[in-house]
Amino acid sequence: MLTIAIRYLTGRAAAASVTSREEAEWPPHPGRLFMALVASWGTSGRSPQGQAALEWLEAQPPPSLHVPPAEMPDAVTFFVPVNDKKGGSLLTTNRKERHFPSALPNPDTVFFTWPEAEPTAEQRASIESLCANVTYLGRSSSLVQAWLADEAPPPTLAPADGASMRLRVAAPGRFAQLEARFQEHEFPDPGRWQGYRAVGEAVPRAAPSGVLAGDFLVLRRAGGPGLGLRSTLAVTAAFRGSVLAAAGGGPEPISGHNPSGEPTKRPHLAFVPLADVGHEHADGHLLGIAAIVPAGMTEAEREACINAVADASARPLVMGPIGEWALESEPPGESSRRGLDPSVWTRAAVRWATVTPVVLDRFPKADGDAEETIALACERTGLPRPRDVIVVPVSPLVGVPHAREFPPEPARKGKPQRWHTHAILTFDVPVAGPVLVGAGRFRGYGFCRPFGGS
Repeated sequence: MLTIAIRYLTGRAAAASVTSREEAEWPPHPGRLFMALVASWGTSGRSPQGQAALEWLEAQPPPSLHVPPAEMPDAVTFFVPVNDKKGGSLLTTNRKERHFPSALPNPDTVFFTWPEAEPTAEQRASIESLCANVTYLGRSSSLVQAWLADEAPPPTLAPADGASMRLRVAAPGRFAQLEARFQEHEFPDPGRWQGYRAVGEAVPRAAPSGVLAGDFLVLRRAGGPGLGLRSTLAVTAAFRGSVLAAAGGGPEPISGHNPSGEPTKRPHLAFVPLADVGHEHADGHLLGIAAIVPAGMTEAEREACINAVADASARPLVMGPIGEWALESEPPGESSRRGLDPSVWTRAAVRWATVTPVVLDRFPKADGDAEETIALACERTGLPRPRDVIVVPVSPLVGVPHAREFPPEPARKGKPQRWHTHAILTFDVPVAGPVLVGAGRFRGYGFCRPFGGS
């Protein structure tokens, strides 16, 4: 077992949430502690032993936490002078609002415990030395004392996949990522997110999901022309191309093709549009895009996909005649736009409606053919067979265009154009998303959203 204790010397934890600069991060994320240890390594000689210990630590399963309750006072706000673009002086009349949120834990100590970790004597000594050099966690005003604890109180939070609370954690390769960002004078990305659940909290029965359940990486449109759902194929094709370029040609889990160039039968990256739909004033404009990393990949394949998506999102998304987008990562948590919240698209529901039309792999020739084809498409993607499929030209979700307004998916060479349609799917039990069905599912068609409060 390995336990690191963090005591807040002033009784105040000053660190902003990565999802809102006006909110305090509490509890402190294990990923933040790991970054502090890497910073300690960088300022205390950059020893090979310390690096080896950190690479060992990042490979351990996420830790449990003992977290005391904390008061969450309103963030302190200051107006900070900004540089005058002309002369470089500080103008007292031109100030930028800055927020300094904090938490007040009582008692003042947090414990991070890796219950199955068994460090060597050298690894333990290196981590102990790095802890001794950690002076703050979060802002520099958040002074701490860190040490290896022989004992720890019982954990209050434990890792739990699928739990609603999500904390940033270290993962294999995180040390190298942080070092590379430091050498390039760039801020680090948030890192990997992990679900956590309060110890003793009842574990809900998992809802069935398809093979595309996994990491739902949200990228917000930060600049560029406003586009609607009709542009789905143009946007997803452009971003897929950018991801392939970032991956250096596209391994099978990213490209969706095996070394022979044939479509793979293994789970691979999918791209979906995130649109303003499903409420009274929705107009269907695109808020961003999401990359879906299926859970069936190996850890190395998953990391390669996540890194390729992150690299691609840092570049302008060039979409030919319709223009360019700037993209920004949107971490899990509260967002100003509901359509950028992964839970909108992944929560369990009985009834789902299409946001983009389902592409059928064969043209319906008789009554019931389309419904049966869509039901089989659900089963093909690992979902339960729907109890009911209703084929409709117009989605019941406000803001979604008529099916005929969506351009057809490009046909394969020598094959006729495929037919597409909107649909409403009803299952016997709640099904967890993302729900993506049909022949165009990896490029954003057949993407569904829970409908009707089911």
